[in-house]
Amino acid sequence: DLETSRGLGELLAEVLRDRNALIMASTDLNHMEPQSTAEPKDRGVIDRILSMDEEALQSWVRNRRVSMCGYGPVSATLVASKGLGATKAKLLAYSTSGDVTGDKSAVVGYTSITIT
Repeated sequence: DLETSRGLGELLAEVLRDRNALIMASTDLNHMEPQSTAEPKDRGVIDRILSMDEEALQSWVRNRRVSMCGYGPVSATLVASKGLGATKAKLLAYSTSGDVTGDKSAVVGYTSITIT
């Protein structure tokens, strides 16, 4: 939940302050829906990560029924990053399994984003 994610993020920021560290969260995005359904859900997730808004991210995932398994760790990473002074996020890549296999009937979304 949001409270747990924020608590973990704040603790990470406190522990890592004044250290040279990399924080990484890994998750799939939406799972096993047609690409036409998955992409808008994934884009909403990506937009909320890029805005560095953990509350909006968690709300989007819940309200849109996005089957993203790691939104808690991503939220904690956003909180920790902001706590350590990060001010921007940049989209590096986005694709789905359907983009690779050609089968767009049931895809999984993937993205890479840096936060600095």
